[in-house]
Amino acid sequence: MNCIEPCVQTRQKGKKAMIKTEDYLKYATIEEAFACQPKKSIGMIRNEFEGNPAVFFLIKGYDDGPVVWIQAALHGDEYDGVIACAQLLSHLDVNRLKGSILVYPVANPAAFLAGSNGSPADHVNLNRIFAQEWKDSYSYHYGAWLLDRIIQYADFFIDLHGGGKYLDVCPFAMVPSSQEAVYKKTMAVVNNLNLTAVYECNSGQKGMFINEVAKNGIPAVLLESGGGLSWSNDGVKQHEQSIRSILITLSMLSEQPAPGECIKTTKSTYHITEIKELRFDTTGLQVHQKCAGDLVQFGDSIIEILTFPHYEDKKITCPIEKAIILSIHTASLVKPEDYAVMLGIIH
Repeated sequence: MNCIEPCVQTRQKGKKAMIKTEDYLKYATIEEAFACQPKKSIGMIRNEFEGNPAVFFLIKGYDDGPVVWIQAALHGDEYDGVIACAQLLSHLDVNRLKGSILVYPVANPAAFLAGSNGSPADHVNLNRIFAQEWKDSYSYHYGAWLLDRIIQYADFFIDLHGGGKYLDVCPFAMVPSSQEAVYKKTMAVVNNLNLTAVYECNSGQKGMFINEVAKNGIPAVLLESGGGLSWSNDGVKQHEQSIRSILITLSMLSEQPAPGECIKTTKSTYHITEIKELRFDTTGLQVHQKCAGDLVQFGDSIIEILTFPHYEDKKITCPIEKAIILSIHTASLVKPEDYAVMLGIIH
């Protein structure tokens, strides 16, 4: 089964994300595509890792320039970024692109095919493998294989995320902050994006992919948008606008943003250096909740639950003075230890 070929069909309204793979040049490796693919073209690279498909696309512009690596579905149940990648392949004008873009629409194929966060081979979170002892796992070996390719080719790294099946997220970015020179280069780009928040995370933040990329001197950003069982037009559009803005800021697109796609609006962006994650401690049904992007203060009710089997009303409240909800659990049924909410602490 091909990840997104030849056409992504959904019940969502809006333009279709068509990928006409028959029109693309075919290559066996990324190295071959860079060496042989002509300018102003799109190439398709079919690899595999231990039996799972790994399909890359190389977009070459009219002239040499930076290489931006864009990937999605590092968590296999996050779909907004996959559609944003498909839209990019379908609608980007290669005649206006200086440099190249490596697009990896499904960066965790095993998890994507299973419809799960992590690979069914080990259920490991691929965005956390570099902080824990997973060195004998399938996901660690695959992640190391993928990281090697990113380091080899990328001048800028974009990792698209989208909450997953049971989370909604507000549009926010995560930026590695421990490598000062890399951090400054990344923030010079991210500061132009229209986001609700930017979370500056240090090198020890759960072994995220962006931190490993940044350690190797490559500016890297994780972009969150969307969430839920289905992709949404708003989530996809946010990713599309962010990608476009980054390419313009890097002087890779020789045009101004289209109407409605301005690089920056007057909307304020919260800069976050600390987060607080809350989990459920009971079983029951959600009956009311705040929304991703809402501001909350100490004592505010964030989620209300009708517990079972006791049928009691229980609340998760804000435990800090002031915060913004970066992500929140959306499924009706909740269980103990399920992830509930991520709060960005506002100082």
